[in-house]
Amino acid sequence: MLEWARVIVLFCCLSLAAKSDYSTLMVRDSHWLNWTTPSVLLLIIGLAVIETEPLNYCMAGALLATASLSIFDPPDLRKTTHWSREQIALAAVYSIGLVGLLGGAMTHADTDFIALVLGDESPDTSLWWALLGAIATMLFFIIAWRVRIIQGGADAKALILVTLIFPSWSFLPEPIFPSEGAIFSIPPSMAMFLWAGAAFLLVPPALFIQNATRGNISSFADLKMAWHSTRRPISEIRSDTSWLLTDVIENEGEKKVINRILPSRGPSSGKDASAVLENLDSLGVQTAWVANKHPFLVYLFASIIPLVLFGDPVGIISSEI
Repeated sequence: MLEWARVIVLFCCLSLAAKSDYSTLMVRDSHWLNWTTPSVLLLIIGLAVIETEPLNYCMAGALLATASLSIFDPPDLRKTTHWSREQIALAAVYSIGLVGLLGGAMTHADTDFIALVLGDESPDTSLWWALLGAIATMLFFIIAWRVRIIQGGADAKALILVTLIFPSWSFLPEPIFPSEGAIFSIPPSMAMFLWAGAAFLLVPPALFIQNATRGNISSFADLKMAWHSTRRPISEIRSDTSWLLTDVIENEGEKKVINRILPSRGPSSGKDASAVLENLDSLGVQTAWVANKHPFLVYLFASIIPLVLFGDPVGIISSEI
């Protein structure tokens, strides 16, 4: 039941986040903070159910402290007398996490890593290393966000929350269609990232088929637009949720309608999109090519389905080798 409760919490959290990101292209930090509470509660209950050692409870604090780096700066030790309640609470979480990390490092220093990989180590030792791996996964997402490998802050925070809810595969229900003989697996949040990326790659062929069935491809020039954009009536275009790819330029005193593969950094980049639409309307143009702003968070939300159905995509591939 706990495993499915975690799936339900993740589903509710990402559905609301995806809706917000799709509608407004932003997700407030308060959203992630609100959903951290049930996520941590489920983590603590799960640790209590398996009756793990105290150090692993402290490791949950280390996990939470790492997750907080995506929203809060670490408390400044030089200004302890001026700490707010928020910073005091963060310092307490950091302290608990440090106990888990240092205490666990000393307790599990003699781990047999072959036995760990084969699943023959003690449950407490295996869990400590799994939580340490979850911390490393969170740090990877934070660094990837900071260096712009992951473009959106909401995407990174979503993946970090997924890691908090599912530190390892033991925190998920068994896949409905499990793969047999997998020789390698990646963390659940990494698996979601791959499933979301696979869904994202399906968009171009889907858009092309949609444009073809709607009769939007009438010339060779339309072929270059049909795989990443759609033709839409001028009156239905909103510049806040889409990029306008049809533009008006002046050539030797004459206005000419062109289609760009990428959004223009000039007149149709967003601020003056309404003026471009007025120009198109004055020239009698009724439709224009637009590329919808599809936040990656929407695909992360959708990736919950293959994660629950099939589990780890890398595990599936490795089982076939």
